[in-house]
Amino acid sequence: MSASAGIRRPSRRLFLGGAVATLAAAALGGPLLGLGQAGGHFDSPAVLADGQANLTDVYAFTSPDDHDQVTIVVDVQPGQLPGAGLLNYPFATRARYEVHLDGRGTGQPDTTYRWTFRNEDRRLFGAGPIAVGPVRSLRDNSLLFKQRYTLERIRNGRTETLVSDGTAAPTHTGLALMPDYGALRAEATRSLPGGGRTLAGQIAEPFVADTRVFGLFTVGTVGPVPGALPAAGPLSALNVGTLVLQLPKRELALNGDPERNPVVGIWATVSRESADLSRDLRTQDATYRQVGRLGNPHIMFALWGTFAGLSQPGGPEDRFNARPAELDAQDEEFLAAALDPVPPRRIGAAQGFAAPAGPRTDIRALFLGGLGRDNGSRFGTDLNTQAMNADADPAALRWADQLRLNLTTPVSAHPHPYGVLDGDLQGYPNGRRLNDEIDVPLLRMLEGEPSGRSAAHLLPPASFNWQPKPASDIFPYVNLPHAGP
Repeated sequence: MSASAGIRRPSRRLFLGGAVATLAAAALGGPLLGLGQAGGHFDSPAVLADGQANLTDVYAFTSPDDHDQVTIVVDVQPGQLPGAGLLNYPFATRARYEVHLDGRGTGQPDTTYRWTFRNEDRRLFGAGPIAVGPVRSLRDNSLLFKQRYTLERIRNGRTETLVSDGTAAPTHTGLALMPDYGALRAEATRSLPGGGRTLAGQIAEPFVADTRVFGLFTVGTVGPVPGALPAAGPLSALNVGTLVLQLPKRELALNGDPERNPVVGIWATVSRESADLSRDLRTQDATYRQVGRLGNPHIMFALWGTFAGLSQPGGPEDRFNARPAELDAQDEEFLAAALDPVPPRRIGAAQGFAAPAGPRTDIRALFLGGLGRDNGSRFGTDLNTQAMNADADPAALRWADQLRLNLTTPVSAHPHPYGVLDGDLQGYPNGRRLNDEIDVPLLRMLEGEPSGRSAAHLLPPASFNWQPKPASDIFPYVNLPHAGP
């Protein structure tokens, strides 16, 4: 894979634009309902009104260029248009972006990393272009708007500041104003005390999608002409905000010992500043209310087969976003959905491919427990459940949505995009790499693989497959944002 994060040529963008138009036309007929709301990107009504709190993807993997480190990538605020002078997609201020680590399997974080952002805005009336001339450094006077951040680590009730004056890489406003965005991103990367690095900024959307899967999730069919639809990622020409956190494995493992405690659960949240309106606001410290959350990809699609356009405000998707992970085990509707997911029944009704018999303890394990020998997983092995951690109390384990990563799984010499399901134990759902394709393996697991019959025939060969440029093997791995015309 190339370490370069080059810029797409205009002809390729035009090609994708035509593809997206074709897909949109197909969606009008129903089979690809919600195509533009690719899984995990707009999966609850609340996120439609608060893009800055819309967590789209969480990735976690052993760093390919340093096997003693793990990299966590959290993407937020999707659908950012490629560079133009007036565009600006900052992170939210008066908010908390957090990454949580759980080695005990209780749904409660052992360690939390927290970013808070503040604006430095020299624009007249706080509006207009963020740059008035070429920006070659984050210190240039031509950059009128920038975001500073503080990164803290919360552990054992103690808060420690790791970065107090970080600067986010700005929105890419085009090659005329930002001729070398890679240099700006390198300048924005900060080293952390004790090892590791962090970066906040904008990147090219890395989500690898198979658009046909959304039709199967939502209405049970690929389309009116099976196989004639593309497997393209309709978000590939857009940008997204990102928080990259690279840490030594000892920082993630329970009690700092990845050999004794190899599995860590990872998820991200966004919380907005709020207050108790029943009390005098002048006497209150700021409090924060969780409004966004994400661990496993596609969990809302996989359980309910819905997206924001069809979900009811205050429904299970919104409740999930507002709920701490430790309370997942108390939501009976959520647990029931994990044992009886909707998409297999829809596919069965539409295509005569009978859903696997329930209760689906394998799907509950996939999302809420990790792949374990004794927790209902159909893989028949202990791979990434916190029950593998010697210092975790088996009686304290709780069902909770987390992206679980085994820190001791060797890095694959030849990564397979379908991950564990096709024999690559380092891939999804053992963490998630940037180049992993999750749509197809998730569909196959919903239909009963690996112990059940194959569901590969549900997705015949696509007319074409246009995807994001593969991620790099060099930190920060994510591609530079699209520069625009």
